[in-house]
Amino acid sequence: MREIDDLHNGDRWLLIRDASHPGGPGLLRLVPAARIGAGQAGAGFQTQAAIHSGDRVIVEEHTRVADSRLEAVALSPATVGSPFNLRLKMGGRIVRAVALGPGRAVFEGEARR
Repeated sequence: MREIDDLHNGDRWLLIRDASHPGGPGLLRLVPAARIGAGQAGAGFQTQAAIHSGDRVIVEEHTRVADSRLEAVALSPATVGSPFNLRLKMGGRIVRAVALGPGRAVFEGEARR
């Protein structure tokens, strides 16, 4: 199973296995944004990793001068709000970030502001 957050409207999609077609493709189930915030839909999914080792991640940095988004690869799993290491595709530097959701992170210093 995997969670996919829609950045435009806040909805969450759950990709789950289809028991009637075990060889593929999975089913996408919509969990509306209102239910996520209320803890009704997300209660059972809070502790699952949003980012897995090897996942492609966009890491964000927001400053007064510029907003940047860099491509990276996760080096360890992470749940939403937890720190983890990733390797930037540009330059190969290993940095620390905080998971925002599947495929999204912010540099660790940014998360504390």
